[in-house]
Amino acid sequence: MKILVTGGAGFIGSKLIDRLVDAGHETASFDSLLQFINKPHYYKTALKHRKKIFKQPAKNYKGDIRKKEQLEEAFHDFNPEVVVHLAGIPMARPLPQYALEMSPINMVGTINVLDVFERTPSSRRIIYTSSSMSYGHFIQSPQSEDVLLNPTNEYGAAKAAGEYYTKLSKKEWVIVRPTSVYGYTDSANRVTQLLIDAAITKRNAWIVRGETLDFSYVDDVARGFHLCIESHSAMYNTFNISRGEPRTAQDYAELVKKYFPKFNYEVREPTVQQVFRGALDIARAKKLIGFEPKYNIEQGVEQILDMMERYKWANEAYKD
Repeated sequence: MKILVTGGAGFIGSKLIDRLVDAGHETASFDSLLQFINKPHYYKTALKHRKKIFKQPAKNYKGDIRKKEQLEEAFHDFNPEVVVHLAGIPMARPLPQYALEMSPINMVGTINVLDVFERTPSSRRIIYTSSSMSYGHFIQSPQSEDVLLNPTNEYGAAKAAGEYYTKLSKKEWVIVRPTSVYGYTDSANRVTQLLIDAAITKRNAWIVRGETLDFSYVDDVARGFHLCIESHSAMYNTFNISRGEPRTAQDYAELVKKYFPKFNYEVREPTVQQVFRGALDIARAKKLIGFEPKYNIEQGVEQILDMMERYKWANEAYKD
């Protein structure tokens, strides 16, 4: 199967392509190679390690989803059967200088991808990456896919809008809602990696008091996407793809502290920007596509630290 992954050089995309190549699929990546964290060296290190560790796509297209002509060139050249749309600003709270790019990239860019997908004869299925942020504050525990979307920030609103546009497709579609994804080579200023980075570099870190998340290891998330690509039962469905287990940010911080006993962190009170979440209900994904996550945070953090040591991450990533 020919599969094009937008954001294929990214954190989830690179891991997904690795799985797809292993499974015998012909893959291509479409990626702008933009970073939104103002840590260019850190980002370049992440890209370097993804190329070193993971199997690479048959073709790499450098392009911006805001520019439809670049998408059209890649689709015309590769003729994908399946498109996995992962490209976008991967954080709910980008730095101020990138805040105005949220809707142009995450919403208008998605509309561009959908338009080109719709007009490409070879393409039959699109997997759209939404987010647990599209729910807004969780009203259930665990939160099921059937609740009304009520996002509370621009990131969630853009992701939710993309879902509605995806459902207008005349072809096969699948919507995936991941949450709190973590793992080796993450470079999106997520709390999971910030805590590990702070522990290693002996810097200050903080968490939000009482924050509960569904920490989802990247290998599990990539497996979920893979199932959505190959499963007939995935068609025209929306899936929560996560660990399905509520854990606090303090649980994660204390786990990091076990490996780095001198690591200290501050506990801050939630602000008005805080989105209160928890675990996602993954029963539908288990039943329809056979999704079974393997990693809790104890296993996930162990994997990350093992890979950081094995590939000498600290020697390269913390230079600036």
